[in-house]
Amino acid sequence: MPVSLPARLLPWLLFPLFVLAAFVVEHSFAPLPQSLDHHAFADARNLANVPNFMDVFSNLAMIIPAIAGLGLTLSRGGVFFTLSERAFALIFFAALAITAVGSTWYHLAPNDERLLFDRLPLALAFTAYISWLIVERIRPHPGGIAMLLPWLAAGPACALWWYAGPAGNDLRFYLLLYGTILTLAPWLMLLRTPYDLKGRHWAAYFAFVLALICDRLDHVIHALLGGHLSGHTLKHLLAGLAVFLLANMLAQRSEPSATAENLAQSR
Repeated sequence: MPVSLPARLLPWLLFPLFVLAAFVVEHSFAPLPQSLDHHAFADARNLANVPNFMDVFSNLAMIIPAIAGLGLTLSRGGVFFTLSERAFALIFFAALAITAVGSTWYHLAPNDERLLFDRLPLALAFTAYISWLIVERIRPHPGGIAMLLPWLAAGPACALWWYAGPAGNDLRFYLLLYGTILTLAPWLMLLRTPYDLKGRHWAAYFAFVLALICDRLDHVIHALLGGHLSGHTLKHLLAGLAVFLLANMLAQRSEPSATAENLAQSR
């Protein structure tokens, strides 16, 4: 799909439109507190003297490919056309590595204070990923790239609002962020790209969506699998698969040619 005028304007309008949507949500919906049983995960087994062992241990599925993606982003600079693409990819993988560490710490003793250190970097990874797709597919001018910086900060701001906003324990904007990411990512992935292996983005997206579904069915899946594996543990494994697919894409992606770049620019 060629880059249309709305897509060209997206880097400039994304943050203002998100703020506008947040304003509408703020004045249209009451604060949405986190459920009281949020921290009551299905698999609470203590193995090897580690509480909630499976939810703790399964974070390795994310931290290993996230660190690999970080290393590939640093070492394979030639698979990026621009420094801005590489920078957003770097932030994305770094934020995911920190998320895995934060999630590990959280699951050792689940509570809101520890959950913040899981959600903060994860929200940054979300906005960094969208920024990465935008600079790869739309190729904004420097001003447009600069306008992505407040959007980048919007992710952690939503997590902070949940934890320490005026309403206290308010998930409205964090869920708005999720909805924005889930809507924007596939639209951006439909745009033309000069890179090969673009199907890895789609596979990673569907793995992440499946991870969210498994998380919502945490106790149901735990019961169906006879208590051997929970939905939340599967969420970690599927999220790790999504990160692996993107890291593997960078490992196998061909260095783009000038011809491919010219093709991408001929909209």
